[in-house]
Amino acid sequence: MRDKEKAKKQLEELDHSLEVLRAIAAENEKTKAKHDKDEEYLSRKKSRRERRAEEKARKREKRREPLTPVAKAILALLGAVVFCFAVYLIYYFLHIVNYREYEKYLEDFTYEAGSPFVPGSGSNVPGYELVCSNDLLELYTQTSTANVAVYDKRTGKTTYSNPPAADEDTVANGANKNFLKSQFLLYYYNDDVVSGSWSSYKDCVQAGRFEVESITDGVRYIYTIGDATAGFVVPLEYRLKEDYLEVSIPASEIQELGAGYVYRIQLLRYMGATSYDDEGYIVVPNGSGSIIAFNNGKTTAAAYSQYVYDIDPLAATYTNVEPLETARLPIFGIMEEDGGLLVSIEDSASNCVLNAEVSGAFNDYNYAFPTFVLRTVDDLKNFGDSATSVLVMEEEGYQSNIRVRYTFLTGEYGGYSGMANYYRERLVSEGVLVPNENDTDIPFYCDVITGVKETGHVLGVQYLHSFPMTTFDQAGQMADALAAEGITNQVMNLQGWFNGGYYHNATDSVHVMGKLGGKSGLEALNDKLASYDGTLYADVAFQKVTAADRGFPYTQVASRYYGSGYAARFGLVNPTTYRNTASLGYRENIYSALSPKFLPRYVSKFIKKSASIDVDGYSLRDLGNYLVSDKKRTNTIEREEAMDIVTGQLAALEATGHRLMTSQANAYAFAYSTDILNAPLGHTAYDIVDARIPLYEMILHGYINYSSDLLNYENNDDLPGTVLRMIECGASPHYVFTWEESSRMKLTALNTFYATTFANWKDTAAETYREVNAALKSVQNEAIVKHEILDENVRRVTYNDGTEILINYGSEPATVGGLTVPARGYAVEDREWPN
Repeated sequence: MRDKEKAKKQLEELDHSLEVLRAIAAENEKTKAKHDKDEEYLSRKKSRRERRAEEKARKREKRREPLTPVAKAILALLGAVVFCFAVYLIYYFLHIVNYREYEKYLEDFTYEAGSPFVPGSGSNVPGYELVCSNDLLELYTQTSTANVAVYDKRTGKTTYSNPPAADEDTVANGANKNFLKSQFLLYYYNDDVVSGSWSSYKDCVQAGRFEVESITDGVRYIYTIGDATAGFVVPLEYRLKEDYLEVSIPASEIQELGAGYVYRIQLLRYMGATSYDDEGYIVVPNGSGSIIAFNNGKTTAAAYSQYVYDIDPLAATYTNVEPLETARLPIFGIMEEDGGLLVSIEDSASNCVLNAEVSGAFNDYNYAFPTFVLRTVDDLKNFGDSATSVLVMEEEGYQSNIRVRYTFLTGEYGGYSGMANYYRERLVSEGVLVPNENDTDIPFYCDVITGVKETGHVLGVQYLHSFPMTTFDQAGQMADALAAEGITNQVMNLQGWFNGGYYHNATDSVHVMGKLGGKSGLEALNDKLASYDGTLYADVAFQKVTAADRGFPYTQVASRYYGSGYAARFGLVNPTTYRNTASLGYRENIYSALSPKFLPRYVSKFIKKSASIDVDGYSLRDLGNYLVSDKKRTNTIEREEAMDIVTGQLAALEATGHRLMTSQANAYAFAYSTDILNAPLGHTAYDIVDARIPLYEMILHGYINYSSDLLNYENNDDLPGTVLRMIECGASPHYVFTWEESSRMKLTALNTFYATTFANWKDTAAETYREVNAALKSVQNEAIVKHEILDENVRRVTYNDGTEILINYGSEPATVGGLTVPARGYAVEDREWPN
């Protein structure tokens, strides 16, 4: 029994041992499987490393292989593009963005600190307090109204800034009476570009919102005008100087409060105003000059309004309805025969509009005043729809100074002749004008067109090439032929001599055209003119660059509009639409307006590149008469700053020792001009104007020689009258010539020059010259000291040597002081024409 139990126990132990063995075997299997899996993983991992290593090795081998030519070319091209772009960015930043050469020509202005106002003792003006005085004048003010008055010790006459009897005006309504009491009217825009206006009396003085303080030799009023949503702080200064009152608004000190932006300021509208009992006239610089008689009854005519130096091209419309004369002098006058008030715009003339009105229109007074335009407002059309537009206003405020001189003329300086004499004497004393010397005959002015661009075709593709209308040698033959006619004082304006012809490329390079005779031929022509006591002027346009110049970077260096940002480009007037942007079939007629910022660069390069060319003078086609601002938003240059830059370039050209001839010269060019082409001999016949006067010529004659417009295009019936006007104004004849037939230019941009052939014009030109020279030769170096309108047809011109010339525009002879003046003729002492 025990053996069975023992055997059973042994079997159980054996089964247990077998189970343990089976468990051990299973565990071993698991361990082996895990080991095999690990081995497989390690094997795969090693394989991936090897594959990666092999791949890297292959890539290294591939890199060692030479690039294909195409790949090399692509890489080289990409590198060149990146390099060029980097160079361009550096060039653009240094050459365009960071160019600051022009800044040295800009004027600086300082604002004087004021002190509490303390009036002086005594008064020659009832109700006013003395500010200061000098040997000739006393300045007074009325601190309750901000009015000022000037008492002239020489005459005992008082001139008021505002009419003392404004409240008794028989014509003015309530608003106009407020204007009569105001020192200025301020026009503004708000944030929505909606315009409005404030008057200094109603919107400031009446409310007592102004301060008064003393400054050197004068007084300053500080006006807080308007309200909290469109308000302004405006300082107005008066300084007494010698025989004049200087009035200024430091524009940089104007504060714009709230959402208001100053647009225009009308300054001292009624300074020196006259009324019904006064006799005299207002003198305005309309072309050669005009007078508006006091109380002329033209109360329904539009008031006189004219920009000085013409409107900024960037502010003008594209439409030219009719040609108007330009005001080229920054002056006007309110004159009587025994004296008057000469007003000259000393600073900001280029942004000034002159205005004049007669009694009975809006009040009882005849008055004239300046308006200053301080901002540009561009009118943008929506998608070309002329019925809708968006006004875009310049954000930056005007920074230039506004300064006006009111000179009190007496006795010998009465009337418009006295006004001209005074202004001329002032320019002489300042060195602006220098007397002519040693001229025996009057000059004979001739433009000679040499190189002309013409459109050609190759395989149907257009291109421009140049051809000679007059070679330098042929121009010399013209000079010989004129000398044979007795014309020796020849002034030749040589047009089209370099850079491709009449519409030449920009002046950063100078290449005398070989087709015309080259540099040696040009210098030989210069010597020939000099041998006849004449002068050769080589014509150049700096500011108007033709679109035919494909290398001119107009997108970078042309002036830009503020609103649209477009580069300024202009052209001829389209006879159908009247827009002044037409090419009329020739791209040479389109031009870009060079920004004043870059004008010094182009002038300095011209001076450098032309230094080896021996000519006596340069004719400046546009530098004396064209003023354009640059409204580029990141670098705005105001028009007054542009004028500073232009005068700086005139000075730089003068410093080369060359004579300078300007065309239609504005007053700022007088100091640099030895001759002036196309002087204004007429005026715009505004309805309010009563007569034309030669104010421009009375200031210049005997100091700067000047010519008429081109006589080639005068109608034969009108030519005798034009000759008389030249004699009245002391102007010399001016023609344009070509050696070849003018029909050769029919299919060019110069097709408007249809009557230029020298052979056809030589005899007529010589005859006209002899007629004018006979009248003016003896007074060529004399000043015109008096001009008189004796009646509707007869004028008398008196020179400072006592010579009197009588001109009769009528169809019947006229007798003046026992001297008979032929119909449509003139008489000089014992000479008369026609005889």
